Amino acid sequence: MPAIRVADYELSYSFNGAQSRTDGLTLVLVHGAGGQELDWPIAWRSLDDITRKMGLTPKSHSGDLDNYPIYAVDLPGHGQSGGNSQRSVDAYADSIAGFLEALDLTNVLLVGHSMGAGIALTLSIRKNERLAGIALIGGSSRLAVSDAILTGLQSAFEATVDNIVKYSWNRDTGDFFKQKARQQMLEAGSDVVHDDFYACSQFDLSAELSAVTMPTLVIASDNDRMVPLETSRTMAQAIANSKFITLQDCGHFQHVEQTAAVAAAMSDFLKNELVR
Repeated sequence: MPAIRVADYELSYSFNGAQSRTDGLTLVLVHGAGGQELDWPIAWRSLDDITRKMGLTPKSHSGDLDNYPIYAVDLPGHGQSGGNSQRSVDAYADSIAGFLEALDLTNVLLVGHSMGAGIALTLSIRKNERLAGIALIGGSSRLAVSDAILTGLQSAFEATVDNIVKYSWNRDTGDFFKQKARQQMLEAGSDVVHDDFYACSQFDLSAELSAVTMPTLVIASDNDRMVPLETSRTMAQAIANSKFITLQDCGHFQHVEQTAAVAAAMSDFLKNELVR
């Protein structure tokens, strides 16, 4: 995978290979706590993925997203990136701002899941000039984390990861996705996952949402037990230029559990809100 230097470390990322557009629109995907760029659907990360060749990826999984350059980033200390995990969403936002600058990306739809949504929201409030809009998936302006999770990630890591996975996915989601998420979080390690959840526990921009003026897409779901639907809805209502989408029978990993619906929502948002 390619990498780009940001500050004193390198950030690893994937690129789907799509040609630059005349309107310059580009998507940058930012994963959640304990995750990596592999958390995003492969159909979004590559135009040549093997699942398409085998007929396993429905066209609706990517749809019009094929028409946009898409970058998916490993946050510092995650996946194949260098550097260290951070203990604040602000610090992670600094790294993504550096990534956008290092690749000279402009007119960006910054798409974040969970903690990644907090990163996107932070850069929007900062008025980052490289952003055209943000898409917040399973996100909120306040990311509550119980003391039991923070303690467990240090004292009973594997058991706590099991509980996080249990509550992150819709009950009917196949075990393959749950086990893959569990494995990736265990591989990230206790220190990284604890740093991420601690960063989430300290994150609260609820009083600053009036500063979000750029087009904002908020995607939430009825069975999300990590970030409840009404929490995301309340955030969306406080953002002047927002569009709110509710998914039914879906857990916290909306972009995996209902890839087609999320892709369609983003495609519609890009065409109707961001194309100039």
